[in-house]
Parts: sequence; C-alpha cells; structure tokens
Amino acid sequence: MSKKDMIEQLRHRLASNDRWALRALMRIYQNQTADEQCRETTIERNGIGFTGPDAEILTSFARQYQRRGCLSPKQMIILRRRIPAYARQIVQGSDTTRLEAAFSSTATTQPAEPHA
Repeated sequence: MSKKDMIEQLRHRLASNDRWALRALMRIYQNQTADEQCRETTIERNGIGFTGPDAEILTSFARQYQRRGCLSPKQMIILRRRIPAYARQIVQGSDTTRLEAAFSSTATTQPAEPHA
C-alpha cells in the first residue's frame, strides 16, 4: 500500500470510527510540547501536534478523555470531523507495517461507527 493510500485509508477510519479517532487524538496530543499542552495552543511550527485553530479544543478533549475515559456524543462528532486532518502526521510517526495490519484486521472484525 502506498503512503498516499495509507493516509486516505486512515482519514476514512478517523472520520468513521470512534476508537481510531480517540487513539489519534491522544497520539497527536502527546506530540504537543509540554508548554503547548499547558497553554492549549500551538507555539512551535514544528509540523507535529495540533494546528493553531484546533489546539485549544482538541487539547481540552484530550485532557477530558484522560480524566474520564470518554467524550460526549457532541464532542465525538467534532473530533471525527477534525482529526482526519492529522492522518499524514500519524502515518509519518507510525510503523507502516503495523498500520497496514491494523487496517486489514479491523476491516473484517470491527464495523465502523456511523457518521453523525
């Protein structure tokens, strides 16, 4: 699978599957610097972490998910709308062999969540 195909496949998963979206949220949150996490903003233009417009809301989602283990249905709608933009960043920071394996295993064992 080409990297471009992998990014598109991941975008689809992030937009349609809550589990994938939440894992991606936490992965991108961990890519934020400690200062960015504290300030809920983007400070460094380093190509990783949240973009400026998403930093505040997605950081708050990540913190809530850490505390409570869930997001509200409305928050999940927002997350599934915004998180696909980070597919390239996730692919770049992932073991592509494991990612491909995850695509093939979940395609047959886990139905995608409905779009809201």
